[in-house]
Amino acid sequence: MKYLKPALSFQEQADLLISRGLLADRDELISYLKQVNYYRVTGYLYPFKQSDDSEEFIAGTTLEMIQERYRFDSELRLLILSAIEKIEVSILRTLLVEQLTGKYGPFLSE
Repeated sequence: MKYLKPALSFQEQADLLISRGLLADRDELISYLKQVNYYRVTGYLYPFKQSDDSEEFIAGTTLEMIQERYRFDSELRLLILSAIEKIEVSILRTLLVEQLTGKYGPFLSE
């Protein structure tokens, strides 16, 4: 299977997004695409599409709106991972070790 979409430069990616209705300073958008990646950015743009069949964005969609969603997602992910780590360490590991060492001693013997 041949991939039909050509690779685009950061400048071409920015131009494509702007042509679809994204309101952004072109240079700022290019810089953001270099940091984050086109496909990651477009994942956050999906809810701003006019429809599932359209590549055009809802009027008024700005780069700042996308950046806000990206930051929120990043912060939420960090909070969730922090909570998961606490559960893993305090409940799973600590209680599991306590139960096993209480029943079998500190060293498992065969």
